Amino acid sequence: MLNKVNFFVPNHRLIIFGRQSCYFMCQPIMLLLRSLQFIFLVISVLHFMGRGAQAQSKTLNGVTIDGQTGLPLPYVSIGIKNKPIGTVSDSIGQYSLSHAGTDIDNKDSIFFSAVGYRSVKMDWNSFIAKEKIVKFYQSPQMLEVVNVKAKPGQIKTYGRSNASIIFFPAMYKSIPKYSDEKGREQATILKIDQDVFLRRLSFKINRRTFRKIKFRMNIYSVKAGLPDQSILHKDVVFDVNGTTETRAPRSESIDLRPYHIHIKGQKEIAVSLAILNLEPLPGDSTQATFFIPSFPGPLRSSLYRIKAEAPWQKVSKSYLLVELEASSIKNSKDDTPGNLPDTDAEIIGNTPSLKGLLYGNNQGKRIRVDEGEIYYESYGKGSPLFLLHGNNERINSFREQIEPLSRHFKVIALDTRGQGNSTNNSASPYTYEQFAQDLSVVMDSLSIKKASLLGWSDGGNTALIFALNHPENVEKMVLMGANLFPGPEAIEEDVIEDFKNRRDSLMKLPDPESQNQMRLADLVLKEPHIDDTALQRIAAPVLVVAGEFDVVKKQHTMLIHSLIKNSRLEIIPGGDHYAPLKDPKVFNKIVLDCLVPGNSLE
Repeated sequence: MLNKVNFFVPNHRLIIFGRQSCYFMCQPIMLLLRSLQFIFLVISVLHFMGRGAQAQSKTLNGVTIDGQTGLPLPYVSIGIKNKPIGTVSDSIGQYSLSHAGTDIDNKDSIFFSAVGYRSVKMDWNSFIAKEKIVKFYQSPQMLEVVNVKAKPGQIKTYGRSNASIIFFPAMYKSIPKYSDEKGREQATILKIDQDVFLRRLSFKINRRTFRKIKFRMNIYSVKAGLPDQSILHKDVVFDVNGTTETRAPRSESIDLRPYHIHIKGQKEIAVSLAILNLEPLPGDSTQATFFIPSFPGPLRSSLYRIKAEAPWQKVSKSYLLVELEASSIKNSKDDTPGNLPDTDAEIIGNTPSLKGLLYGNNQGKRIRVDEGEIYYESYGKGSPLFLLHGNNERINSFREQIEPLSRHFKVIALDTRGQGNSTNNSASPYTYEQFAQDLSVVMDSLSIKKASLLGWSDGGNTALIFALNHPENVEKMVLMGANLFPGPEAIEEDVIEDFKNRRDSLMKLPDPESQNQMRLADLVLKEPHIDDTALQRIAAPVLVVAGEFDVVKKQHTMLIHSLIKNSRLEIIPGGDHYAPLKDPKVFNKIVLDCLVPGNSLE
């Protein structure tokens, strides 16, 4: 029988009592020490190998110049074809290309490219043997370019720069001078009309913990679903300023009219943003971060590459939040603007297409509610129809619906509390009950006894609760992408996870805007809680709509339809949660078939 063993650890020394116990205790300790010795040996070898590899790391410095003028050519993209090795020359044409000795072989080629110039290609051996001064000459196409004056046309937007549900791609760290981290590029593919003059680029940046970023916008033709050749003749380079404090997302808008970008004969293009330089905050060279968000799109992919000549990679089921505004010269019946509807808002000029860009900023009116104000705009004449937008959206999200609907109704579009131009003075969590009560106050203030409701996403949830609380005030309802309760039974899991990440990151930021964004994200995660049996009390006709690839699960949308007796279900083929914007003709027809007098749900 073994002797009893007692041990304690004063001052980290192990004291063992008992003769036999010493053998049994020491043996595993010796084995542990031998294991640690082996691990230490492996780590030492790996460390030595790492140092050896690091010792083989090489840096090649040089300069890029205009071969005709002899002046430095800034922001030239440099890369090894199909490899994640590259850089960008700086503002005075200097570059520094770093690589490990084993990264490149003699068969590789290095490419130098600058917008408006002929690309330079060298095999690797020729490059390292020559003086690293690379000369560029303008392309014949560039020499023939004449500034074409933009023709008048219908103002259109392609893509989008805002969404209620966003994904957070990997953040970019700060880029010191001459680092080979320059040249990271994100892109998205947009379908466009075949004759357009570009007017404006819009996108959003989150987490602005940097001093300044220099971007390049590029536009590529598309081949096999990927960016192919640049079709720009002028370099579009611009700065985005950061902040000394971490803040919530902020939109950027770049005027493209001075560049005279005329795109003709392209059915789709790839729009990209590449990092040329990133300046960290003063005294902090490691924490500069930012990202351009994406939103879910099951049939779409965001694109990225980490170096100028590296292969493009796809991030499936996402769509980069980038928007182009252009003047479309395409002449067809579909592009002919309709009659300008009556409106309470001031219209700038007489162009109907311009008005569509101003929705949400048309000098609308405000109504006081409990601890806040609700901003609204009114268009058209007839029976009242309220438009209720989604989470973290605004009136402008209905820009494809307001004009066609205002031909039949008096359209009243609201910015929900704490979103758009509406204010919220309460620090309490948001609830759909509160949003529904705000709608009731607005209707009372406008002396509207009964109205139809079109609610999209969060707006659909608000419409349902309003109909349960005020059934006498509802004529008809259209619910797009609504849900009865939170969680994976109703919402796609990746969307829930993204909202959790968004909430958790915003929770750490003290500024009021970030806290407001955090509460909006929390709303999606914790609400609504609509009683299934209560839906059976809804007597008004209801159209339940969702996209085939909606973030609200199909079985959940079907559940809502089954619980509302006087309802019809429409699943938009190939559509998703953003069908009102991405497929407006189909969506608008479905809505009008439901709401226009004489059209029934039966």
